[in-house]
Amino acid sequence: MLEGRAASWIFSVSFRMSSSKLDLSRCRKSYCCSGILPFDSKRRKMLVNIVTVGVGFIVLIFYFGLSPCGITAASTDSRASWIRKVKNVDPDSPCPSQVFCDGPLLQAVQQLHMYRDSKSYVDKPLNNRSEKAVLRNFNQIKEPVTKETLKMFLDENFLPIGSELIRYRPADWKNIAEGGLPLHKNISDDSLQGFAEIIHDKWEKLGRTFSLDVAEHPHRHSLVYVPHPFIVPGGRFREIYYWDSYWVIQGLLVSGMSGTARGMLLNFVKLINRFGHIPNGNRIYYEKRSQPPLLAMMVDVYRKHPNTPPADRDSILKEVLPALKVEHDFWMTRRNVTVKVGGQEYTMNVYRGGIRKPRPESYREDVEHAARLTGFQSSGDFYANVAAACESGQDFSTRWLESPEADFNTMRTEQILPVDLNAFLCAMENLMGQFYAASGDMENADLYQTLALARGDAIHAVFWNETRSMWMDYDLRGRRQKEIFYASHIAPIFARCTGNKVNILQTSFMERVMKSDDLKKISAFPGGFPQSLQTPRASCQWDYPNAWPPSQMMLIEGFALNPDLRKAVIPWAQKWLSAVYTGYKNTGYFFEKYDALNPGKYGGGGEYIVQEGFGWTNGGMLRLLELYPTELTSAEVDIAAPGA
Repeated sequence: MLEGRAASWIFSVSFRMSSSKLDLSRCRKSYCCSGILPFDSKRRKMLVNIVTVGVGFIVLIFYFGLSPCGITAASTDSRASWIRKVKNVDPDSPCPSQVFCDGPLLQAVQQLHMYRDSKSYVDKPLNNRSEKAVLRNFNQIKEPVTKETLKMFLDENFLPIGSELIRYRPADWKNIAEGGLPLHKNISDDSLQGFAEIIHDKWEKLGRTFSLDVAEHPHRHSLVYVPHPFIVPGGRFREIYYWDSYWVIQGLLVSGMSGTARGMLLNFVKLINRFGHIPNGNRIYYEKRSQPPLLAMMVDVYRKHPNTPPADRDSILKEVLPALKVEHDFWMTRRNVTVKVGGQEYTMNVYRGGIRKPRPESYREDVEHAARLTGFQSSGDFYANVAAACESGQDFSTRWLESPEADFNTMRTEQILPVDLNAFLCAMENLMGQFYAASGDMENADLYQTLALARGDAIHAVFWNETRSMWMDYDLRGRRQKEIFYASHIAPIFARCTGNKVNILQTSFMERVMKSDDLKKISAFPGGFPQSLQTPRASCQWDYPNAWPPSQMMLIEGFALNPDLRKAVIPWAQKWLSAVYTGYKNTGYFFEKYDALNPGKYGGGGEYIVQEGFGWTNGGMLRLLELYPTELTSAEVDIAAPGA
């Protein structure tokens, strides 16, 4: 039995040595299994020579404990883990796991519809056993596999969803009487004071930390361990999400919880150090894709907030700046494109999925869509474009389709140059320049400030539409601007992304954008700004009539930070607060998204039912009350759009 396994391992490794240097380099960099000494060129040559001697000789060496990645012998479990990873490295797969990311078990669970929500299976921890043991047990199920036999297998080999997470009251959470939520005393409306306190109390319900098993036995979990407690969005979203956390951190700071906010920043540093970027969320099935890069903006919010300890406003930079550089390098080497407009070339960025197989958390949905492809693209291209749309944070939208009327299977996110991503990267470069200057590194400060100004000019050259007074996405394949407006197109204002040639932060320029037809149209709805005016599709929830909290806050805060426009934005702020306040009064819940047509009603569409919680909604409300503590009211009011 041992000899058979060893022979199988030798064949796999020798084949990869002869056919692919990439696999060996990945082993050397990432999969060394407990060996203390590095896998240098001498040992590589030695291992190749050993393989060529013969399988029998190798079996003896392997039996007596030679570690493939060094001279020190590894434990049996570590060796098994390394073998499993080497055999299953697939650049198209979301991750190496044959339980959570790919393989016959995942396929069987999803295709037999074992769970209503595809995400349920991949969030379940293993029941005190290794992946290898689980796969062995699965292989022992007699054919044909039925829902009944598979249910018995799942009940025996997996633990309940969320059992590895512990609900956690953040250590720095305080009630109002103890000094929590310092903003509370500044809110003039008594009902909104109570509303803010209710939101403040939600941090207790959304706080999480890990059971010890996640750190001690990481291969039993799809969750990726991070060292500090964190806030989850809520509902089916039981893990950290990257761009959601910007508004969560804003809310935590308003609540006076700078310690929790700092811990979340350091969790992101940990993820960058492990993956080279911040994944969509801290699950292994998310590791190939990121989300809108807002870490630098989170750090900026943290440094500038009055509830942050003054001593930490600069000291935090020592811990995050190296990671920010790594993240910037990821976007500039893995998500970069060159676009030529007006005779000049610009280096800019797109969202990419990093995979060419179905998303594990939506495996069934992806396979069903791919089965209906009509020749527009291959299944691999389709899976990549779907994952890229998830990286945008806007999954899904007609924005990513061939046209607003086109079928979902025409999704081509990777060929669309997005306004918002490039604005966020402009903010990152600008802020990194400021952070390096604050740290005394003027060489890097000048470098990143120069990059930010150049990107600001590129954004204006590529995206700005003079006729519409608005930025528009750019179609890389068609070599032209796209014609449909989405609320995220105002991201350059939110990101404070100006260039050498045009200062978009001048009041006159911002007034022009505010009075554009596009903004007038979406600001005319009673329940917030719809993400677009495109006819809704079953899978496209980032469209009409859904009003999404991040887009509301980017619009409101982007303009409100200009002192000359602050008063003009109050009607927008009042409209959004009234929608969320009405929703809470009617249902007792805070939702992930809302209906712009019906104030307070939750939004619809998408791959899952509407979720309650909800991190970015709660954080955004506290930030809104911080921006306008005396101007907003809980009373029913007749709201007019600014600039009308």
